[in-house]
Amino acid sequence: MTFGLLLRPIYRLIGVVCLITGVMTGSKQAAAEPPLLQPPNPRQNVILMCNPFPPSKIADRPVMPGSDVEILRAAFAVSHIAVITPFYPWKRAYLMAEQGAADGLCSCSYSPERETAFLYSNELGREHIGLFSLNNAALDGIEQLADAKQLTIGVVAGYTLESQARNAGLDVISANSENALLGLLLARRLDAIFSFQAPMQYTIRTRNQTHDQQVKLSYRDIDNSPYYSCISRKAKSSGFLLERLNHGLTVLRKNGVYGDILEKYGMLAEEHEILAPLNNR
Repeated sequence: MTFGLLLRPIYRLIGVVCLITGVMTGSKQAAAEPPLLQPPNPRQNVILMCNPFPPSKIADRPVMPGSDVEILRAAFAVSHIAVITPFYPWKRAYLMAEQGAADGLCSCSYSPERETAFLYSNELGREHIGLFSLNNAALDGIEQLADAKQLTIGVVAGYTLESQARNAGLDVISANSENALLGLLLARRLDAIFSFQAPMQYTIRTRNQTHDQQVKLSYRDIDNSPYYSCISRKAKSSGFLLERLNHGLTVLRKNGVYGDILEKYGMLAEEHEILAPLNNR
């Protein structure tokens, strides 16, 4: 037997010891420094139901789909989640989101009863709310909604403003859109419209672009309040979607994209050409 053959068992033993030592050392390092892994993204897209509500949600202009739509797309894009925004009338959009046929609503105002069906995001925007009329006299002396009891008030069916008007004891007529309300006002079937300022401005401006006779309404500001995006509690990974949306909204406000989108839609500047604001006493 040669000397080399005598050493082979020793080499094998040394190799086994080194292997065991290496495994143990690697195990200790792995335990001390766990690999940084990104949690899996359970959602690649989200479906948010939008109701026509210009200029924040515009159904018939794919290039300019509205400020809310663009903000939502940009916010979810931070987490590489695509946003699909089908447009439906408010009541149908709400019902589909409530039942889980979609992941949520592009936007909605807060009401306690909605909390059973939806998770509210951080503030998506703010809306001024007020009364619109064809003449100043109809709005004289009105400081709050309850002061309008002598008027017949138009509201969009299903909005939280409808329940507010009815709870204030007003004579209410509901319609399915701001455009329908404007038609009723011009036909003298309403004394005033109780609505959000921005969509009514858009409705009046759009109407004036196609008519020779221009409409200019008096406006009484009643309140302003935040609104939100609402994620259906029945949506898959609803908590994850809410967290990612809130994260994206924070990023957009910090990097200036949020303000850029509002400016793009003229929502940072006051407009007076179609409204005659009344000074609240």
